[in-house]
Amino acid sequence: MPTSKVNDKKSNQRVALRVYEQVNLFYQKIALNQLNETQPGFDNILNSFARSQSSAGLAVEPSFPYSQSQENDTLNANISSGGIAFTCKEQMEAGDFLMLRILFLSSMTVVMTCCKVVYCKPSNPYESNRHPYSIGAQFINLTAEDSELLNKHVGKRKKQQFLVNGAIITIPLAILTVPDLALDLLMDVGHHLIEIFLHMLHLVFEYLEMGLDHVIEHLFHTGTHETQVIAFYVLVTFGLIALYYFGRLGSSAFMRLSKRQLLFWTRKKSSCLYFWSHQTLLDKVKIVGIGTSAIVGYIFFGM
Repeated sequence: MPTSKVNDKKSNQRVALRVYEQVNLFYQKIALNQLNETQPGFDNILNSFARSQSSAGLAVEPSFPYSQSQENDTLNANISSGGIAFTCKEQMEAGDFLMLRILFLSSMTVVMTCCKVVYCKPSNPYESNRHPYSIGAQFINLTAEDSELLNKHVGKRKKQQFLVNGAIITIPLAILTVPDLALDLLMDVGHHLIEIFLHMLHLVFEYLEMGLDHVIEHLFHTGTHETQVIAFYVLVTFGLIALYYFGRLGSSAFMRLSKRQLLFWTRKKSSCLYFWSHQTLLDKVKIVGIGTSAIVGYIFFGM
């Protein structure tokens, strides 16, 4: 089957706001007559497919759309209120119709719609664990409720990305502009935060110890020394238990953050390699020359 190509560059562009979103994506190819008969709830397609699978001896839940993809096939989809781009294992043709179920992992909301494939091209070869084909599709029968949901979701994610990207750009620029002041400010803020945290921790410990002393004296009628010994071991025991649970929570949170950062940097690296591979020799020389000139100029004149 020949690879579907994009007729022009404009077919790979959508006017609406687009965001990269982690989704679980499920799709099923459908025929044009199924598309015309489809209601907003996809009852016709699901029931007809369930009947066909039941006749073949396969159990299918009618409320759950069959998919030729597997869960987590697509970790990141480029999505807007008007269309979606994703990677998949199966090669498609421009003009194919798909039924989609999109599960947004960030908000755990589901959108079901039909779409028309606009292009099918090879995906970024530098991305690991990606499927070989990149599919771009346009929504064609999105309900008013799902359209409003997508607009809100994309707008919210766009604002979040704008704030994050603004902070990512602003902080390095501030450090490059005044490195000495930025380092001093960072050290001072870190010192004050650690000092405040330790002071609050000390106050909490003192209040707990005082309250525990009163409880032990009231229950066991012990003297000052015995009360302090019992309170010490009780606090050590609770401290070890709390340290164990907080350690587990902290390690799991650290692992999740590490995976997200690794995914982010992997995608950025693959995007840069993909961009670099499509540049001509002259453009590569220009990029290297401008970058080298900027670094040398900053070292000699900015520092």
